[in-house]
Amino acid sequence: MIKKIKSVTCLLVLLMSCMSMETTKAPCFISIEKFILVKRGRYEQTKEYISFSNSGTAMGFMAPEEEFYIWIEETSTNISSCNWFVVLSDYKQIGDIRLKPGKHMYKITAPLNSYIQLIKATEAVVGEVRIYGLQLHRPYLQTETILADLKKIQFIGNSITCGYGNMVSVPAPPDGNPLTGFHPANENAYMSYAMQTARKLNADPMLVSYSGKGVYRNFDGDTNETLPQIYDRIHLHDKNSLFWDHANQIPDIIVINLGTNDYFGESQNQPLNDTVFVHRYIAFVDRLSTYYPKAQIICANGSMLNDGWPEGKKCWTRIQENLKKVQEHFQAKGNTKIYTFFFTPQQGPYGEDFHPSLATHTKMAEELTTFIQTVVNK
Repeated sequence: MIKKIKSVTCLLVLLMSCMSMETTKAPCFISIEKFILVKRGRYEQTKEYISFSNSGTAMGFMAPEEEFYIWIEETSTNISSCNWFVVLSDYKQIGDIRLKPGKHMYKITAPLNSYIQLIKATEAVVGEVRIYGLQLHRPYLQTETILADLKKIQFIGNSITCGYGNMVSVPAPPDGNPLTGFHPANENAYMSYAMQTARKLNADPMLVSYSGKGVYRNFDGDTNETLPQIYDRIHLHDKNSLFWDHANQIPDIIVINLGTNDYFGESQNQPLNDTVFVHRYIAFVDRLSTYYPKAQIICANGSMLNDGWPEGKKCWTRIQENLKKVQEHFQAKGNTKIYTFFFTPQQGPYGEDFHPSLATHTKMAEELTTFIQTVVNK
C-alpha cells in the first residue's frame, strides 16, 4: 500500500519524444520503470517490460492523468482464454481490464494522482502478461510518495487459493451441475479467501498458487511438477522460468493450503500414502523456514475435503491428523512458529467444478483472519 505524504511534481525526461497532438489522443509514451512504484508478487523485469503470471500479482502507480492508456501484452493466443485484471483506485475497485491476444493499449479513467493498482485475477496456467508503459496526453509528472511498511503474507496453494471459478454460484445437485470446466473469466484471485484475508489484516498478499497441484502428488496423480517442485520459479507454469529471489518481499506469515489434490486420488482408487505425504510436507516446511527463518507458518487444509466423500476414506480426518504430525515434528525441535488451521468444509452453492463460491471464500477469510488475530498474532 502507499500512504501519500506530500505531492511534489517534477518534470521527468521523456523516454520517447511526443508526437503531434493531431496524430493521436495520447501522444506521450513513458516506459514501465519510470512510473511503477509497487511490484507485489513474483515478476521479472527487462528494459522493455515487466513480466508476471501468478495469481494476485499487482503493479501499483500514481495516476498521471485523469484518462490515460496502458500498454499490456497478452501471451495467450486463445481469445476465449485470456487473462484479466482488477483495477483499483485508492484501494477501491473501479473496473477491470479484459485482455485480448497480443499487445494493446487499454484505457484507465481515475482521479489525478490517485493510487492505481492492477491486480492479476487469473493464475499462471492462463499465461504470462507483460506491461510496457503508459501512453499519456502530456509529459509525465511524477508525484512523490512514501511507502507504508505493511506486514506481508505469502499464500501457497492450489486452485482454491487462485480463486478458481469463484465468480459463479451453482446450486448443488440435483438442482444444479457445478461441473462446468475452467473459465478464466470466472476466476478472481482478488476475491479469493487469501486476498480477502490480507485486506482484513491490512497486509500485503503474495500468492504462489497453481490449480491441480499437491504436496506429494497432483490432481492427476502425477508426482512430478508438484507445488514444492515448482515453488522457486517466477512463472510457475514454465519449466524454463528463472528462479525467484527469496530475499525479495520477505513474508512475515506463510499460509500453506495444500493437500486437496493429494487426496483426490482416493476417489480414483489411488490410495494416498499418508507417511510419504507427511514426509514431503515436513521437507517443504523445512525449506520455507530456511528461506524465511522469521516467518510464522500456518499449515491449513482446503474447504473442499470432507469425510463423506469418497465414502469410507475419511480424507478430512486424515489430513488434519497429518498436518498435526507436521506441527509436532517441528515442536519437538523447539520450533513453535508452525501452526495448523482447518477451514470449515464447504457447502453449496459452489463455484466451477465444486470449488468454493465467493460466499465460501468470504467465510474462509473470516475464519482465517480470526485465527491469525487470536492465535498467530497474540
